[in-house]
Amino acid sequence: MWRFESLFALLTVGLALAGCSPNEADQRKAFVTYLQNEVLSQKGTRVPQPDAEKQKSFGDYAKAYAIITDFHGRMNESVAKPMQEALAKAMPRSIAEVTERKADIATLRVGFARMKEALDQSAAKAEQEKAALKLADDLAPVYGAAYDKLVTKPVAVFREIFPTTDDAFAAILNVADLIDANRAKIELNGSQIQVKDPALLAKVQQALNAMNAKQSAMIAAQQKMRQLAYGG
Repeated sequence: MWRFESLFALLTVGLALAGCSPNEADQRKAFVTYLQNEVLSQKGTRVPQPDAEKQKSFGDYAKAYAIITDFHGRMNESVAKPMQEALAKAMPRSIAEVTERKADIATLRVGFARMKEALDQSAAKAEQEKAALKLADDLAPVYGAAYDKLVTKPVAVFREIFPTTDDAFAAILNVADLIDANRAKIELNGSQIQVKDPALLAKVQQALNAMNAKQSAMIAAQQKMRQLAYGG
């Protein structure tokens, strides 16, 4: 036979759980709806920033979204912005500029290597945080899709840009080294180059062709990133 005190205690616990469970369910539903409507249904990789009221409606699930927003904050500061600034001034506009900016190009190349390290570290941190999440069955696939769109795919495309960019820098530096090593046989005039030695001319032409090809590959990788970013 139940004692009154025990029955009252059980009812109290039951009411507490009943009051807690719907609240968590509402938070999960609000978060799923936000991911579906504000992230997955939108083009590009823009990361929407929920206001304070919206974040409050997510409850503890706001921490799961913070994994994505924090990643983008780190990526923008250590990779995207410095890369955009570097590429704006990276490519020489003439053969003469290839040799004039040799040291600058070498420095930019080192900078891109550091950007890649920063991206790898930031991506690893996000992956570690995501792996620690425990998500309900209805939330896990939706969150996974949002994470894939805003973290996994941008990281993959950035990782395509780095080797093509490094190859382009290497090809530019190769042309600069070849010209510097044969100054007596080469005349530069802006975008024009004159080589009197036929054997050397063939080497220079080969180096220039390689440089142009690597630059084209780099531009194609950048275009892929823009398409991902803007949903083109």
